[in-house]
Amino acid sequence: MSRGADVQAQDLDNWTALHFAAKAGHVGIGIVEILLENGADLEHRDMGGWTALMWGSYKGHTSVVALLLQRGADVQAHGNYHLNPLLWASGRGHTEIVRLLVNTGGAKVNVGDKYGTTPLVWACRKGSTEIVDVLLKAGANVDTAGMYSWTPLLVAVSGGFQECVSLLLERKPNVNALDKDGMTALSIACREGLTEIASALIAAGAYLNVQDRAGDTPLINAVKGGHRSVVEILMKRHVDVDIQGKDKKTALYTAVEKGHTAIVKLILQSNPDLELSTKDGDTALLRAVRNRNLEIVQMLLERKAKVGATDKRGDTCLHVAMRARSKAIVEALLSNPKYGQLLYRSNKEGETPYAIDATHQKTILGQVFGNRRLNANEDSEGMLGYGLYSSALADVLSEPTLTTPITVGLYAKWGSGKSFLLTDLRDEMKNFAHSWSEKPIDASWLFFLISLHLVLVIGTVVGLATWSYVWGIVTGAILLVLIYFTDNLFKFLDRRYDLEWLYTLNYGLSRKLGRLQLIL
Repeated sequence: MSRGADVQAQDLDNWTALHFAAKAGHVGIGIVEILLENGADLEHRDMGGWTALMWGSYKGHTSVVALLLQRGADVQAHGNYHLNPLLWASGRGHTEIVRLLVNTGGAKVNVGDKYGTTPLVWACRKGSTEIVDVLLKAGANVDTAGMYSWTPLLVAVSGGFQECVSLLLERKPNVNALDKDGMTALSIACREGLTEIASALIAAGAYLNVQDRAGDTPLINAVKGGHRSVVEILMKRHVDVDIQGKDKKTALYTAVEKGHTAIVKLILQSNPDLELSTKDGDTALLRAVRNRNLEIVQMLLERKAKVGATDKRGDTCLHVAMRARSKAIVEALLSNPKYGQLLYRSNKEGETPYAIDATHQKTILGQVFGNRRLNANEDSEGMLGYGLYSSALADVLSEPTLTTPITVGLYAKWGSGKSFLLTDLRDEMKNFAHSWSEKPIDASWLFFLISLHLVLVIGTVVGLATWSYVWGIVTGAILLVLIYFTDNLFKFLDRRYDLEWLYTLNYGLSRKLGRLQLIL
């Protein structure tokens, strides 16, 4: 450098020779020292507000940074967006420079940028384990949230950096902090299929059933990605499988929708509610039929999923299967003879599965029942195995287009069970008539009125018998709660399981209430 040279000369962008030398790094380390000895301004800023120390930290020139710190450069200087040397070094993975800035320069580890994002968040975004360790030992706050409400843990999990996550969990962070989308670290781990990270978060106390802004839970996010190992971990922790997420879809429905057969098997082991429907009225079985997934359809039928469930159009599984011309699925749906009655159930447009099938030249029903052997040894049949035959006859005799008179003849030896078969046939046809010709009676107000009278009478009797109005009131209250608990229990069982005795009980009670309502 010639004598008398102006070390503070600037170009059009306010750059001095010191800026160029700091940016050049090892090439300009000697020049940096000469410029400093000749009075170069350490804190001069270019058009972006950057000092020589910031350029050295950004470019990762350790020797330049060490020299500038030794000469007293301001370690807290910041440029545009409030970015300082420590933020740049942390975000770009320059471990040694971070150590110099923290240990030698005394940089403040909890000062963030314009959006509040701290050096620890920047380091976690990069996955720099050593830098995370340095910052944590220097007192970095593990729960400070920056842009988009991202905490260090959320950023580390999002990047899949397991070692960084382990370091952060040692400092007891808030594992249930939410980002801008309402997702926790566990939700992100489940969405990305990060099994080990998900296990660590659960062990640290992460909530299993938190719903994000869309309504999805960690389980639903794991199912969407088809991450079976993550689903297994959540299931072992007894996660709630019946929570409805976005569009009211449960984890089971999502697994069926995505065609993840192995995950469907896992979820079915926890006995989920098969009849929860989406905003479009679809159940898991309806979705499986739409997807033409015979294996999943059979699994759901084994778990007693209701074939008669309807969507918002009034379509049953048989409507959907008939339109799709899925012979194998139709046969699976009709494997239980009592579902044959659904062939004549109309949707909101008046279409029946039977009519839909009849519009085709080669009918599915003709193929199914023409080639099917009757099995009288199924476990669901009566002692004589005649339930299958009675259901088949009931279907024929209840077919809407059938004209009367008609004669049915039964020819068999004495004692072979003809009377039993006729009785079973009569019951089947009665059930058919009750199911489709009579609408359910809604007399909830009448049921409440009767219950209230019964409670008042029994409460009064108890009160007079004990000479204490307290005992009377308590008895009445307990009885009222018990009545409504039993009523709701029966409704739940009727909705969840297809029990004949329960249907008969509910139907009989409904008819009696209807008659009383008519009398009143």
